[in-house]
Amino acid sequence: MKKLLKYSLILSLGALLIGGCDTNFEEINTNPNRSDASPTPYIFTYATRQFAYNFYDVWYTGRQSAVACQQWCQINYTSEDRYQFRDNVMNGFFRNSYIWMLNFEKIKELNTDPATKGSMSAYGDNKMQIATCDIMETWIFQLLTDSFGDIPYSQAFDPVKYPKPKYDKQSDIYKGMVAKLKQAAADLKTCSNGWTSGDIIYGGDIDKWIKFANSLRLRVALRASKVDNAYLAEAKNAIEDGVFESNDDNAVFSFIGSGSPNEAPIYFGFFTDNRNDFTLTKQFVNLLKGMDDSDKGFVNPFNGIIDPRLAIYRGPTMDNNTIGVPYGMDDTETAAFVSANANVINLKPDGKKPLLSPVNLQPEFGSVLLDYPTVCFMISEVKDNDAVSFLKGVDASLDMWKVNATDKNAYVAAITAKWNAAAADKKKEMLITSKYIHLYSQAYEAWAEYRRTGYPKSLVKPGEKTYGDITFEPIPGFESGNDIVARFSYAISEYTLNKENVKAAATSMGGDALSVKVWWAGGGKQ
Repeated sequence: MKKLLKYSLILSLGALLIGGCDTNFEEINTNPNRSDASPTPYIFTYATRQFAYNFYDVWYTGRQSAVACQQWCQINYTSEDRYQFRDNVMNGFFRNSYIWMLNFEKIKELNTDPATKGSMSAYGDNKMQIATCDIMETWIFQLLTDSFGDIPYSQAFDPVKYPKPKYDKQSDIYKGMVAKLKQAAADLKTCSNGWTSGDIIYGGDIDKWIKFANSLRLRVALRASKVDNAYLAEAKNAIEDGVFESNDDNAVFSFIGSGSPNEAPIYFGFFTDNRNDFTLTKQFVNLLKGMDDSDKGFVNPFNGIIDPRLAIYRGPTMDNNTIGVPYGMDDTETAAFVSANANVINLKPDGKKPLLSPVNLQPEFGSVLLDYPTVCFMISEVKDNDAVSFLKGVDASLDMWKVNATDKNAYVAAITAKWNAAAADKKKEMLITSKYIHLYSQAYEAWAEYRRTGYPKSLVKPGEKTYGDITFEPIPGFESGNDIVARFSYAISEYTLNKENVKAAATSMGGDALSVKVWWAGGGKQ
């Protein structure tokens, strides 16, 4: 019944929903088909779908975060793998995020304006609608500030008063996000009527939105705790207030199946758009295969243990001879490797589509905003690498990825033995590496985890060997120092439209280079 409800809601929006960003990287305005007093469920569905689709497609994820975190690499055009990100994609990623968030602002306006709040309450309590929009905006703002550093925040949504908004420091944004999430959860506790329709994530379940707010607050607080210990107490408070308790609580935007606009974004890129630009990296595949990397000199914390998710991520009938493509090679080197190894890297001979169809390439594959396994891993870290929470996270991840019981039990037993024999520092490595493996399909989070912790150690850095005698070197002019890309440079369009403020932000952070660390990673002049 719930699936049918989602189906009817999406179809009812028809022309309202916009397709992927492959042909329209930057929208000029908010949706032109929406009147100023559109029913808020339509606006909420439209806005959440824009982020759940575009933030997970082959452009904003595939050519940005998925290659930055080295779970994917490209097999045709490798420029982004070597940090030459496309200006038009980056401009769209930055500017469209603010444009689409205006839809949430419109919902809040309609639920506070005396002339409209009464009629809008028919779709759910006014406070509830405002709170869920605040939660969604916070989720988006964290992704943006984690990607760029300082960004417009406090002046972002008043173009009349602030046509050129200032860039807030990331440290201030994090304070604001914690406060916003606490207030949203508190307001939701006073509500009794959830969304009557339009809520694709939770179907109007207020209690699940409260858990989402607290779980997101845990993520925000833990990420900042490296540079400000006060956030560790905030993380503990979030756990006590009630976070996800099972995979049933996962914040997922579900897609229906093939046929735009109801199909998953990665499916669209690979099948509807008929492209096959990406595959798993050698570094990621070897991590899953329990192999060390002699090229880089990496010792796998799970050495000798084959992860059953390898068959899920790569394809159900690929045996353990499957390999990934070495990350960071140039176009010529990559083409030669792919040509010589096509049968074991999951490509058809023509290179057009995957030989197999892994779960994340299915048309109904949902976009995960935050999930229970991630929460378990975070709780383990907050509790000084607690074994119980760690193993709950591993178990829940295997369930979420639908690993069969036999393979799951064998893997958990092997991981438990490794954990019990490991020293404290190795436990931390195992914890974050397990989290990184789980975060396949949530590439912005996998990238953030590496930048925060330095794990997993399997990622190849500039100057290191990626395959044989081939060294990973960023394209000249796009260097990232002695580590992987630390952030994205600001959108080129900002240097035209908001030049004074973007230059001030770059100066405050220590530059607009790919090597400049964001505040929570130990960088910036906050």
